[in-house]
Amino acid sequence: MPASRHRPFAWDILFRALRFFYLLWGGMLLSTLAFYGRLKLPPAFWHWPDLCRALMGPWGRAVALALGLVMCLAALLEVWELVDRLLVRFMDDPDS
Repeated sequence: MPASRHRPFAWDILFRALRFFYLLWGGMLLSTLAFYGRLKLPPAFWHWPDLCRALMGPWGRAVALALGLVMCLAALLEVWELVDRLLVRFMDDPDS
């Protein structure tokens, strides 16, 4: 397995912050759209009406809601890691 290269601290924090905001925004948007039944499919998908009915039905909305909640949970874990890295960096932990 190749050795992983470590990113500089600023790039690591920037990527983690962007990933946190992406996951939080996407999770909240998808959860809200699924909860209130506002999910829409592009017209290209309507060539397969059975698939569209499955995606727009109650099971499809439940899957979209679950995916949105998983994204929000992933955002929580991402901000946990982000704060952990910042605290370790600025508290000068000798173990890191």
